[in-house]
Amino acid sequence: MDLIIVESPTKVKTITTYLKKTKVLATMGHIKDLPKSRMGIDINDGFRPEYKIIKGKKKIIKEIVEESKKSDRVFIATDPDREGEAIAYHIAEELPVKPKRVLFYEMTKSGIEKGMSEPIDIDMNKVFSQRTRRILDRLVGYEISPLLWKLIKKGLSAGRVQSVVLRLICEREEEIEKFVPKDYWVLRGRFIHPEGEFEAILQKINGKKVEILSIEEAEKLKEKIEKTKFFVKKFIREDVEQFPLPPLITSTLQRSASTSFGFSISKTMLIAQRLYEGVDLPEGTTGLITYMRTDSYRISKEAEESIREFIKNEYGEEYLPLKPNVFKSKETAQEAHEAIRPTDIRRTPEAVKAFLTPDEYKIYKLIWERALASQFKPAIFDSKVVIVEGSSFEFKGSSKNLKFEGFYKILTPPKEEEEIPLMKEGDSVELKTLITDKKTTEPPPRYSEASMVREMEKRGIGRPSTYSPIISTLFKRNYIKKVKGFLVPQEIGRIVNKILVKHFGDTIINCEFTSEMEKTLDEIEDGEKDWRGSIEEFYSSFRNYLDAIEMKISEIRDSITEEVDKKCPKCGKNLIVRWGKFGKFLACPGYPGDCEGYREPISEEVLNEKCPKCGGEVILKEGKFGRFKACKNYPDCDWTASISTGVRCPQCENGEFLEKRSKKGRIYYPCSNENCNNILWNKPILRECSNCGAPFMVEKIKRKENYFYCIKCKNEEKSS
Repeated sequence: MDLIIVESPTKVKTITTYLKKTKVLATMGHIKDLPKSRMGIDINDGFRPEYKIIKGKKKIIKEIVEESKKSDRVFIATDPDREGEAIAYHIAEELPVKPKRVLFYEMTKSGIEKGMSEPIDIDMNKVFSQRTRRILDRLVGYEISPLLWKLIKKGLSAGRVQSVVLRLICEREEEIEKFVPKDYWVLRGRFIHPEGEFEAILQKINGKKVEILSIEEAEKLKEKIEKTKFFVKKFIREDVEQFPLPPLITSTLQRSASTSFGFSISKTMLIAQRLYEGVDLPEGTTGLITYMRTDSYRISKEAEESIREFIKNEYGEEYLPLKPNVFKSKETAQEAHEAIRPTDIRRTPEAVKAFLTPDEYKIYKLIWERALASQFKPAIFDSKVVIVEGSSFEFKGSSKNLKFEGFYKILTPPKEEEEIPLMKEGDSVELKTLITDKKTTEPPPRYSEASMVREMEKRGIGRPSTYSPIISTLFKRNYIKKVKGFLVPQEIGRIVNKILVKHFGDTIINCEFTSEMEKTLDEIEDGEKDWRGSIEEFYSSFRNYLDAIEMKISEIRDSITEEVDKKCPKCGKNLIVRWGKFGKFLACPGYPGDCEGYREPISEEVLNEKCPKCGGEVILKEGKFGRFKACKNYPDCDWTASISTGVRCPQCENGEFLEKRSKKGRIYYPCSNENCNNILWNKPILRECSNCGAPFMVEKIKRKENYFYCIKCKNEEKSS
């Protein structure tokens, strides 16, 4: 009997559906890693990593080893990427026999059979690439983090890629804070032509682009324009083709799920992982999609033919292009992978809906529709542009409406626009009304998870397998939080970023360096660069910067220390701001040495209630797991309590929903009753549902607008 080793129990179930006489065991993820308590890299011995068996994995390894001794052949079928290759290598190190590597890009009968028919050796270049990433991340984290402890507080940490993403978020916040809005005015004319009315906007005056910066100027122009006679200077009508979007890859899947459903990127990837590894269908456990960590738009010839055949049979040849649509991937894409597509296009979302959770159905439908639409004919729009002129004033109007739906047969088409009537150059038109619209310039938007993934992809920061963990790490460290769906730096995140950018911004903590390092990792994977040499090249300059900063720790600390206009009651020195486990506090700079020590909490929002333990004032504080109430007399009084929303739980009717923050940084609302397991992931408010009368609803952000949603009857109401 053969033995197949995978990393996931779901894969075990899927593979055993098709390979009945094969033993399949799961490692439950990585089995080895660098030690948690120390760096685990011997810098003096060619950066040799000291991998240790992860706690709790010895029993799993023992079972795999014993089973391998009884097996005819041993195959390792971990994920087909760098992380999967590293797991495969670590498993192989423990086995008494030499295994073969097999790659499953889809967990279906044909995908598994194809992988088993093409066994290969473990790709050491992929292993070296993953090892290099792991070592670089460990070196940066373990060497920079202690500097942050000395400068701010213990427990802080830095990351090679995460710190660059934090920098982008902080810099965007600074742009927003510095932004000065400006008012401007737009003149919209409503014109009458014998064939119909249309709208056009003032574009030019005397051939120059118009810019109206005051209401007085707008009113003067309006007065002149209303006395002017207009004619059609130019009229263009043409058919405009719009080609279909490519099938989804990791980044576009994450962005689409975020935009369409408000899913975090980590949630999207967990759902996609389940769809890839296998879902229980009547015919057995089957993978519904291909491997979901990919940056390649390529699809296999067989899949391409299957999709085209499906379009022909289900929608007709009028929607099928003569040749398959081909989409170009970026230069760094791993073309051995395919785009994310259904393993069988004939398995429609509706056909499998009963076997999926609502969220799984949403993600599968998204993937299925994009893959199918990618092989449709282009959509054709009827485009009309008109330029009307009178005296020195030039107005422009346009319309663009669907003429042939093409791939929009599958995807949601754009909204219909008001049709520009047919006209000829030289035709007279009459100005019916002229409206003055006041506009205000807006600051650049904060990053959402989706737009941050787009930015990371554009700048070459990270790879498909790292987008989600990078952002999740910033949440875990409390460097950022999510406000109405957008990423906002917390104060401690901004302080850390300020130090890192000032002292490492030109070397490590910048986009260009990180992008170049990603290219280096790709070159190591392709066998074009030596992994040890690449680390040595990085570390030699990195060490010099570290040594230089170590020499001026006191100077740097003094430069970032914030002094307040308040004296220490024990020695008279001005108090300074310090950071501790639960945030900021005031402390005497003379301790230890000149002062026996003094500290007090920084004034925070005082609540209209008293501490039940000592009668002191109650304040709001920010902790590791979100906001909480605490006694102002801490440390003399240690009373704390969670924040209640004031909304009673309808499930147990004994508790109220509390505000908490998960380890990943997401706010959630559990019931205060320990015997009740009711949890909400959106904020509940006391608002009666207009449909069923339920006493509370939850707040949601949908299409960047606030909505209220009733859990009981699913009613949705837009916030006024």
